Amino acid sequence: LMVGSRTDSPSSVLMVGVEGTAMKEPSWEPTAKVVDEELRSVGAAIRAVACSSDELIVTSSSRPVVKVWQVAETGVTERQSLLLTDAHGAVGSGCVEVASAGEGHLVAVCYDDGGIGLWDLRSGRQSGELPASILTGCKAKFLNGRHRLVSGGPSGSLAFWDVRAGGRLEREVGVGRSSLAHVKSQDTSDAVKRRRTETKVQLGGNASEQDGPGMGIGKLASPIYSLAVSPDGSLLGCGRGSGTINIMRLESEEWAQDVQAHSLSGDRSGSAVRALAFDTASKVLLSGGEDQHVCLFDAAAWARRRTLEARRCLQLERFSAHKGWVTSASICPDPAWRAVVTASWDGSVKLWDYASHRLLRTYREHEDSVHASAFGPRGRFFVTVGADARLALYVAKHDVPPPSHEANSLREGGAKQEIEPVQVKVKEGAP
Repeated sequence: LMVGSRTDSPSSVLMVGVEGTAMKEPSWEPTAKVVDEELRSVGAAIRAVACSSDELIVTSSSRPVVKVWQVAETGVTERQSLLLTDAHGAVGSGCVEVASAGEGHLVAVCYDDGGIGLWDLRSGRQSGELPASILTGCKAKFLNGRHRLVSGGPSGSLAFWDVRAGGRLEREVGVGRSSLAHVKSQDTSDAVKRRRTETKVQLGGNASEQDGPGMGIGKLASPIYSLAVSPDGSLLGCGRGSGTINIMRLESEEWAQDVQAHSLSGDRSGSAVRALAFDTASKVLLSGGEDQHVCLFDAAAWARRRTLEARRCLQLERFSAHKGWVTSASICPDPAWRAVVTASWDGSVKLWDYASHRLLRTYREHEDSVHASAFGPRGRFFVTVGADARLALYVAKHDVPPPSHEANSLREGGAKQEIEPVQVKVKEGAP
């Protein structure tokens, strides 16, 4: 498939799937809406959401509690609460991430004071804590099958952690002056808390070297707003406040390329990249920004080692998606569909065929801004959360692959029939 022009009509156009077979387009219907009355009573929002491999939903807010919800035939019910007060007092959390299959019971919680807690969904207890700071602990992603996690924040640097045995800092990459250079395994809890309040750090320093081809230190020092790890574990996408997206080869932890993707009209300073997601083939990277647009490009091609001139010829696709900031982008994990869900401050949730930019459906299940979205395993459902303290559940009405070993092998590349990856059309000139 080549990326084409966008149409907003949600007509019943057939999509092309395995071996060119015509299929009906995917469909998810809103089936349940749950209001967190505890949050609504104090005017607090649900900030973040993630789904586990066994169909649990994890949400966080400005309150010192992370809630776990169970998806059932009758809707969504609250299962347990993870209380954050013992280690962090009355602070909330702005990011929750669930580890992939094999470690799917492990949850990372980014606290508002900069720490990153590791929680076990089986016991409902904290199993460890990473001594991060506000500068590097705002966003986090698990790295596939490596017992590792990467985090980032206002400093613009990336911190790589080994989450085993309570958590250990491996390396910090990105800026000239390390914001975690003083982290030691013997740190006391008082020292960790003191670091979390230290925000007067000179960002970027006076570094004299670059971190990769075309990767100036000024660009890398821009705050990190979003992270994405490719399903095959080879690439890391990093969305920044400058509107730039950086791509890292995870095997070598080297910066591969940077892409200036988002910018406001007439504003050269760029527009923050608040959403990032890779497709199931680990080829295409989608982003959403404060410029109300969605961008997509062939990240695998950008990451290949090329001459400077060859890199300049690669371009991205860009289309208008919402009337407010794009806050989240979630790609369906079922490779049979090239579907992405976007959420926005304009209060809408939209379902797109990202190969053609075609809008499939617009949902309006929230009364205020929508902050985050996440797909459940195999794309059986997706969820959205927002400023109205509401969690909305959307269930697939099309066929969903069964949770079998055969289905897992299909997604891991052992399939007899393969979905041909999207090819991003190259355009002349600046996007």
